[in-house]
Amino acid sequence: SAPRHIYPTTSILSHLSYPAQRHAPRLAPRTMEDTQQEPAHQRVLVWQYEATRVYPLIGGKLHFTTHESDAKTEELIAAFPQLYFFSSVIPEAYIPFCADFGPNNICSVLDFCKVVRNVVHHPALADRLPVFYTDTSKPHVTNSTFLLCCYLMLEEGLTPEEAWSKFEHIRGLPLVPYRDATWHVPTFSLSILDCLRGLQKAISLHWLDPATFDVHLHEETYEAEHYDITKICPKFVAFATPKSEADQYSSVRLPEDHTEHFRSMGVTDVVRLSESGLYDDMAFVRQGFSHHELEFEDC
Repeated sequence: SAPRHIYPTTSILSHLSYPAQRHAPRLAPRTMEDTQQEPAHQRVLVWQYEATRVYPLIGGKLHFTTHESDAKTEELIAAFPQLYFFSSVIPEAYIPFCADFGPNNICSVLDFCKVVRNVVHHPALADRLPVFYTDTSKPHVTNSTFLLCCYLMLEEGLTPEEAWSKFEHIRGLPLVPYRDATWHVPTFSLSILDCLRGLQKAISLHWLDPATFDVHLHEETYEAEHYDITKICPKFVAFATPKSEADQYSSVRLPEDHTEHFRSMGVTDVVRLSESGLYDDMAFVRQGFSHHELEFEDC
């Protein structure tokens, strides 16, 4: 059976006594070439990225790897029954508006944590080594990294910096920064660590309690047929522009369809960011809301 602890200076082949195979997964070897001049207690592990190489996240509880193809996954599952390879469609679920790329939303984060928690703590897997895998595409590796860091924070109690450090020292890990929803060249790139710190800030301000967050309420108003509303924080609600006429992207979304939800969320003012003419601005005023214009070029 698989041991409960893995030592990063040895390969998976030697430590778990797997039969030698040319393409067997390996625990990432460490190098100290960048930290040899530092005191021993300050040195950090530096890994070299390679597909199918297995990187430790929480001792013998959770590891991470990437696979080039489904065929490679099937090959490794058959060859190494001591490992429990598992994955999720959640890192692949982001749908862009234009050239944007963003982290998964909070419901996806909590769903992902549940998936990983159920594997890590499943009694039938006590003698196997859980390894989360994704494919090698940059967006999927990026989202997997972000989501695994969220798990390390929310379930294992790590700080954003501690969670990110598990991946920061994997040299060559194929990541891509998050960016805004336009077709323009981005002028600001959002990092995974930025997002993790934002998550921690939301929790510290009591904007988010993962244990009590109402996933059902969030999904009830998110991308519904006649409205698309997300409560960002106690004083800010984001929503897709209402529309008096249906188009290829959505059905009719009248201002009146939003008012009940806005009132329940404490909304007093509506700020239109999109171009004029998509809906009657005064409809919100007639419903008792203040309406403001702050247009910017949309995609």
